[in-house]
Amino acid sequence: MSGTFYGLGLGPGDAELITVKSWRLLSTADVVCWPVGPSGAALARQIADPFMPDNAIELPLPVPFGAAPADLDAAYADAAHRIARHLSDGREVAYLCLGDPLTYGSFALLAARLAIAHRVVAIPGVSTAQAAAAALSRPLAQGTDIIKVLPANADPDRLQAEIAAGDATLVFLKAGRHIGLIRRLLNEAGIRDAFAVAHLGQDGERIVALKEAELRSPYFSTVIAFAGSRAP
Repeated sequence: MSGTFYGLGLGPGDAELITVKSWRLLSTADVVCWPVGPSGAALARQIADPFMPDNAIELPLPVPFGAAPADLDAAYADAAHRIARHLSDGREVAYLCLGDPLTYGSFALLAARLAIAHRVVAIPGVSTAQAAAAALSRPLAQGTDIIKVLPANADPDRLQAEIAAGDATLVFLKAGRHIGLIRRLLNEAGIRDAFAVAHLGQDGERIVALKEAELRSPYFSTVIAFAGSRAP
């Protein structure tokens, strides 16, 4: 019998934000895997460490983040093949996902390949947007406010158009090296109430006004600009 491929949302960094369901599935998994970038760092594995089952097979999966599309596609194809071998042997496989597995995550790319022949289940997690708002003690939205979640690496013209489209709470994910661009676009739109958050829920968590943020912040930095903050 084929095993199940689970995408476990771990939240943005604080291990106590893992849901009971993700913890339960992780603690009983036969195989635990996660993506590893060129640096070898694996924040997802670090978050999950207190809950890792003693006898699980650990399967780090190299992914050349930032590489050419063809190289990324080849890496995901290889990762899916390695996971599929365990699923075909009847093992339950847990894939560790930062934040939520279906929000700008690698899980969806693997799930699309594996769902053809295997059971795939996503377990939602606390998103970076939610955790950043909590860290700031500010509501993401109230009443009829609109929230937009934007990938910071999108085309600058598209980001500019989304910012200009109307008052909304704007959340820029993976803002790291795009801090300068985001700051410029928000300033041009007259938006002042904006913050940069880095290392959410971890040692060294940093929360600063966007105007004070370092131009090259950590990759998983988040920027939030709040609704109704446009200057006249």
